[in-house]
Amino acid sequence: NLFDNVEGAVGQYVFLGGAPFEVAGILEEKGASSWGQDQDDVALVPITTGMMRLFGQSYLSSITIAVDDTDRISDTETEANELLLERHGTEDFQIRNTASILESVQDTQNSFSILLGSVASISLLVGGIGVMNIMLVSVSERTREIGVRMATGARRSDILMQFLIEALVVGGLGGIAGVLIGFGVCFVLSVNGMPVAVTVMPAILAFTSAMVTGLVFGLLPARKAAHLDPVTALASE
Repeated sequence: NLFDNVEGAVGQYVFLGGAPFEVAGILEEKGASSWGQDQDDVALVPITTGMMRLFGQSYLSSITIAVDDTDRISDTETEANELLLERHGTEDFQIRNTASILESVQDTQNSFSILLGSVASISLLVGGIGVMNIMLVSVSERTREIGVRMATGARRSDILMQFLIEALVVGGLGGIAGVLIGFGVCFVLSVNGMPVAVTVMPAILAFTSAMVTGLVFGLLPARKAAHLDPVTALASE
């Protein structure tokens, strides 16, 4: 953002804390570090020159150690701890292991996933009960229609299939509405500066769950309709 032409920035000078520094190169975008710091909003300067010019000190307040193999993180932490103890003579420092932080983050994500799963399960249960109630009301209001169909040759399996298909349609429409609302919320968040990664699989899973819920909770009303007595059904108003 400091230069109109990024490639032309090399060789130019910028002032950091009132001290001039020549631009030697432009780093690629990296995003946030493991500590949440924006690595694309920093300037790297020679350590000795930078420490004296910017902070007026010659010692380090922190260092970051990177390993090529994640299996070596614990061993590297132990070696760094022993080296610092040997040089300082006392444990006046703190070592943060990203592996333990990542483990804590993973545990938090797992707990959050369980919570969301519980909420989703309750929502599916409530939605399923709603579908069942709608279908039961439909069966009650269409009792005479069912009797007419039976009297004209419709089998119990035909009645059962009819109401199961209707339950699937209700569940499918609810699933489509939920997916569209979810995509809409993600779009609004993205427009307002909160990018959201949208993947297809959760949408497919949500739609499938809605269909299965409609099928399962529509089974009871469908069976009730299929087992109606034709004579009684025809006599109903």
